[in-house]
Amino acid sequence: MKLNPRSLAVIAASAAALVAVTVAATAAAPGDPTDPATAPHPQYDYADPSKSFLVELNFGATSATLLDASVVEQRSRSHLGDPPLLRLSLTDEDGAAAGTLQAWDPRWYLVAAPQGGEELKLRNGPGALTFPFDPDTASVLVRDLRAGADLATVDLRPAVREFCLAHPSDPDCIEADLAITSTAATGDPLGVIGKPVVVKVKAEVANLGPDGPVDADVTQAATGSAGVTVTPAHRAFDVDGLAVGSPVTVSGDYTVVCTSTGAQTVTVTTSVKPEKSKVADLVAANNTKSVTFAIDCAVPVTINVKPGSLRNPVEVNPGALPLAVLTTTAGEYGNPLAFDAATIQAATVRVGVRPALVATGAGAPEMHGRVHLEDSLELDERTQDGDRDGVLHARANQLGIQPDTTEICVRGRFGPGGGTSFFGCDHITVVPTGR
Repeated sequence: MKLNPRSLAVIAASAAALVAVTVAATAAAPGDPTDPATAPHPQYDYADPSKSFLVELNFGATSATLLDASVVEQRSRSHLGDPPLLRLSLTDEDGAAAGTLQAWDPRWYLVAAPQGGEELKLRNGPGALTFPFDPDTASVLVRDLRAGADLATVDLRPAVREFCLAHPSDPDCIEADLAITSTAATGDPLGVIGKPVVVKVKAEVANLGPDGPVDADVTQAATGSAGVTVTPAHRAFDVDGLAVGSPVTVSGDYTVVCTSTGAQTVTVTTSVKPEKSKVADLVAANNTKSVTFAIDCAVPVTINVKPGSLRNPVEVNPGALPLAVLTTTAGEYGNPLAFDAATIQAATVRVGVRPALVATGAGAPEMHGRVHLEDSLELDERTQDGDRDGVLHARANQLGIQPDTTEICVRGRFGPGGGTSFFGCDHITVVPTGR
């Protein structure tokens, strides 16, 4: 790491080296290790790797602002015997206390005294603190003990991350390529204005090595096109102990509500990053992957199965089942938009059970290939409101009805050109054939 001249000057002025000692035998003949006259001479390992935090602050009277925080490959000066001017309280990445140090206050400096000699003066401005490096340290609180005031809390994680990205092979760092290797979205491709649709998004999170296991933070961010709302907008997952070669799948459900008709999309982006700052992920390109889910937002319509019957009995046979798609005004039957049944595109009509219609559009076509326009009975089975409704016919044995089926639905398109989707359902009672 290249230090700027100001940092070098600070370290040179304040750092006193602590030298690690390792003892190894010399070439001299073996002697009594307890006799200083004959014991092997110690060898001093001046190449022992050393690092420290360098925090540069702009000090005021009762507060300080951060100028820079970095990890430098220099030993920190010893704080043993420092007067109780500043207290440095360290916190690890789990939020636990990680020790305290007393430190000299860099605001104090020596000047020539009028009566001769030197005296200490206090001035505000830039100053630096150095203290031993620990890769699990997350923050340091700097407190002025004389004033009884907390001057600053410094987040050290960016400095640790920057150092480990630059020195992934350092023994204090871990190198792990975290990746989102796949993602997929599933849900109903047909939505109705105002009705929620659940979209499930799954993503595979992997540790491609070389080191592991490591803890990972995974997030998902969801956005929708202008015609839908998506909640929640964000999800977060903690993936602990992600081992090399053992991917983990995370999944989240998103509620999508159509606010406008037509083709809409929902995009969910999954991202991963190391939880610990000391983990160096050198390949950023595979940390994020997105999936886009398409949903067709339909106009809700009111249908009346077997106009004239409140019970709507249905026999599962090849016979024709009549049903009417009612022409309605905005607000009628609770429908948010007006609907004109005369504009139904007959070739697009499918009648069947809800799951199949919504998922794939599978259902029975209009058996005559056209829409019969007439003033059908309303849901009370007595009233005719004078407008033209679209009466359809479908073969009951093609609808996918089971003995426990309680509703039949219709989907299709209406209007000019490619048209706009519509969808609606009504209750039925399945009865045995011949009754």
